Amino acid sequence: MTGQGDLPSMHPFERDDDKIMTTAITFELPPAAFEQLRRTAHRQNQPISELVKEIVLREIPGLPALPEDVETDLASFSRLSDDLLWLIARTTLTPQQQRTLSQLNDSAQRRTLTPEELAQQQLIGSYDRLVVRRAQAAFVLKQRGYDLSDPPIT
Repeated sequence: MTGQGDLPSMHPFERDDDKIMTTAITFELPPAAFEQLRRTAHRQNQPISELVKEIVLREIPGLPALPEDVETDLASFSRLSDDLLWLIARTTLTPQQQRTLSQLNDSAQRRTLTPEELAQQQLIGSYDRLVVRRAQAAFVLKQRGYDLSDPPIT
């Protein structure tokens, strides 16, 4: 659709307070395909970009849902102070937790985990939650205009 002035946008994530993150994309189509899209969009009385967005979103699998408590937690991030968001964005596992997680990961690559090792899987859940919270904090900070490389989030 290059040169047509009607860019499709995709909505990969929706957050509370009705803010939607979108990504504009540009791609080339054969003239016959573009004409078919144009006619279909005209028949449906909608912009070509909306038609393309609907087609793409219908064809790709959805993201897996997060647990409700995690969704609720992430939804509140837009109301947090910048200082608190920076703190969350820089949160890491303790060195001991990092070693344990690394050992579990190495063991799982080589063999089936023992019952004792499986009992430590709550650490994996903690790590997953930490990563999602850090990403959401970084996302909100970026929306607020912060350069996330200064100071670096490590």
